[in-house]
Amino acid sequence: MGFLDLFFVALMPVLKVLLITGLGLFLALDRIDLLGANARHYMNNLVFYLFSPALVVSQLGETITFQSLRTLWFMPVNILLTFIIGSILAWILIKITKTPPHLQGLVTGCCSAGNLGNLLLIIVPAVCMESNSPFGDSSICSINGTTYASLSMAVGAIYIWTYVYIIMRIYADKSAEDTGTNQSISDSESYNALLSRKNSGPSGCSKEDELPLTISEEKLTIMEKIFQSVKKFTEKINLKMVFAPATIAAIFGFIIGIVSPIRKLMIGDSAPLRVIDSSASLLGEATIPCMTLIVGSNLLRGLRKSGVNVSVIAGILAVRNIFLPIIGIGIVKGAHHFGMVESDSLYQFILLLQFALPPAMTVAFRGR
Repeated sequence: MGFLDLFFVALMPVLKVLLITGLGLFLALDRIDLLGANARHYMNNLVFYLFSPALVVSQLGETITFQSLRTLWFMPVNILLTFIIGSILAWILIKITKTPPHLQGLVTGCCSAGNLGNLLLIIVPAVCMESNSPFGDSSICSINGTTYASLSMAVGAIYIWTYVYIIMRIYADKSAEDTGTNQSISDSESYNALLSRKNSGPSGCSKEDELPLTISEEKLTIMEKIFQSVKKFTEKINLKMVFAPATIAAIFGFIIGIVSPIRKLMIGDSAPLRVIDSSASLLGEATIPCMTLIVGSNLLRGLRKSGVNVSVIAGILAVRNIFLPIIGIGIVKGAHHFGMVESDSLYQFILLLQFALPPAMTVAFRGR
């Protein structure tokens, strides 16, 4: 296949996405108001709680088997690498651009988390449906591609609400503490000085130093610190969002696909409960167009207002669209060279795309 053929295969799905995204933006305009704030809210809830889980459970249930798990094990590792490397690049970006403390968590989240939820589900089936697609039969490609994208979305949601959420909470807490410290630093210094004079003995040592801890007390103190650290870590995890509907649907999809008696009941033309699977597939088909329309309608708010410096935005785009894809090529090719990834071109394509997705997050904080 020549360069022009590959170019048009890649271009057509992007044009489809841009057309539907533009339609969503048009429907969100105040003059049209078919996708206003209330409509977006209700449609987003339908996608989040119904359409997307239906798509995930139907696709995973139909295609996941014990044999396929031997191929898919590297995908969660690959996604985790995108988050870790993105965080490192975000730290470098923060140092270079001198990002304000209240935006550092946002920059880290945007650099580490890609649009795993929307774009893979939109782009991959569109590429597979092209007549001259490089991934073979369009129906098989579409089924496998949607399965990979669904699994990617579920794994990405877990990482976002554990890894990214915790990092953003740490930055947010640090920013709040710094603000509070700057307001009361003089009172704190005077209080500490007074306390130091009160507790010091004739030799200048504090009373606490005169009573050294025993070995057992030292061990208890260490255990208490470890326990407090674990407690703080678990408090920062939003378990409600970790087990989002798409994640729960992925778990059920794995169970249906792997457990043979359940699979025989629900999957296949002769399965007694095949109506459940077909109903889930029918609902899941609404996910991609609705997601694309929502993406377009949300662009209207971003075009009207942005409180982030241009240099920071440019840096985030460079991290997500230039540096991470280059690093991702090396990682995926290296994994294939060492036998961790099989020679399935579609699977390798998905792994590479996970490094090349634009920034997106579903994380939001509520005031305390």
